[in-house]
Amino acid sequence: MNQKVDFKNVIKMAGAFAAYLIGSGFATGQETLQFFASYGIQGLWGVLIIAILFAIFGFVVMVKGHQLQLALPSQIFHYYTGPVLGRLIEFFTLIFVVGIVVIMISGSGALVEEHFKLPSEVGFIGMGVLCALTVLLGLNRLVDIIGAIGPVIVVFTVVIGGWIFFRDLSLLGEQPIYDVMPDKAYEIRPAANVFISAILFFSYNILAGAVFYTQLGKEANSAKEAGIAGVLGGLALAVAVLFMVISMLSNYELIIGTQVPNLLLGNTISPVVAFLFAIVIMLGVYSTAAPMYWLVKNELMRFLPNSVDKLTTIILGVLFMAGGSLPFGTLIGTIYPFAGYIGMAVVLAILSRTVYNKATIGHI
Repeated sequence: MNQKVDFKNVIKMAGAFAAYLIGSGFATGQETLQFFASYGIQGLWGVLIIAILFAIFGFVVMVKGHQLQLALPSQIFHYYTGPVLGRLIEFFTLIFVVGIVVIMISGSGALVEEHFKLPSEVGFIGMGVLCALTVLLGLNRLVDIIGAIGPVIVVFTVVIGGWIFFRDLSLLGEQPIYDVMPDKAYEIRPAANVFISAILFFSYNILAGAVFYTQLGKEANSAKEAGIAGVLGGLALAVAVLFMVISMLSNYELIIGTQVPNLLLGNTISPVVAFLFAIVIMLGVYSTAAPMYWLVKNELMRFLPNSVDKLTTIILGVLFMAGGSLPFGTLIGTIYPFAGYIGMAVVLAILSRTVYNKATIGHI
């Protein structure tokens, strides 16, 4: 069996693994705030949990992607759950994508309101119209170009998080993150304790990322290379979360009730850093929302005549903007945990099939 490992390729794939999930939602800091920092110092246990889970499941899904060489990566759900459940999970994943587009558009409104002090409508309507025009005009190349901002989001997030991590680590003891925390912290928690919250975070990310990771593993030179990249990518993601959680815990009273906490953290370094980060996040929102908008429209057009293509795009845009008018933090706190519970079923299916394979045929 070919076990070639090109470490340049490993680093590239590990970076793609982490970058896929360190998207615009993560870059705002709202996910990290709700799923980890809202639990105070206990949030660090959550980071440890996701580090272990992402490393293990990153390895499994990437290796399986290489082994199966699926023509359609979405068939990975069928492999683990069977054709009936697989189709249901594919359908739910599409619904989840709709939710992500709404969250992205809402996030642009929150960012414009919180950082630029403009009405949120300027942000979410502007982003909705821009995405609709992109889909209507077929400006896929523009999305590809701006999609290159993904690595920049990763670098900004990790550098800012790392900077504040080392600068403010000594301030942890002065923050209300131990026994009694601000009321807002309790209000935004997605689960009763940090352990369930971490598992939900991991599960909805696996649900969103399984198809991409299957394709990524398929393109590796060997199963070994795919597995190493999966482990390193999972750990890189956990380190990025760790930096951001420590940064938030060290500035708890500053960020606990905000919609885009990372901008406030950036502002503690320099207003210029916060401004640049705001621009980067907006580009990241666009490069995430526009392709997902296009994906939803294309899926609907499988069941509709071509004559209503443009009308469908416009109606979707109106619906996305209507959803985007809802509070950003509330959307994340509602849609992501729900998707996390569905994702748990996928995680259990992957785990069960992996254990079964190991017991019966000697490999995963």
